[in-house]
Amino acid sequence: MLSVAGALGMAGVVGVIGATPAAAAASTPEAACGSGYYVLESHTVGFDTTTNKPAARVSLLYNASSGNNCVVTMHINGYVGAANLTEAGILVQGGTWKRDKGTYSYYAGPVYVSAADKCVKYTGGIEYVDNGIFWDSYTSAFGHCG
Repeated sequence: MLSVAGALGMAGVVGVIGATPAAAAASTPEAACGSGYYVLESHTVGFDTTTNKPAARVSLLYNASSGNNCVVTMHINGYVGAANLTEAGILVQGGTWKRDKGTYSYYAGPVYVSAADKCVKYTGGIEYVDNGIFWDSYTSAFGHCG
């Protein structure tokens, strides 16, 4: 017979083994932001000279049916699955920044805003290794107004 503590311990192990981080499920900006979102523009950040490849891509997306914008910074190339400080953020003109910044293995965000009849500015960045540890980010000008 299994004790309550033993059962709880096994349930905890099963929960950890069976758990799949939500961030691991999305492999594209569209999947991270959800149904109906499409990429308006994107920029790479964190260029690793040892591999000659960028570490992440920050993308601004839009959903025409909801009128919302979404920003996500996704790890790419050798950084997918590696825990790095990563940020995604968006600013509606006249408002304050909404940001998601933390140590992530797949992506930061999604960060959502409604910006009807206003312009948005977005940002994203990643801490990466290239003969040292560096932070690289991209911040757009205000645009995508409407």
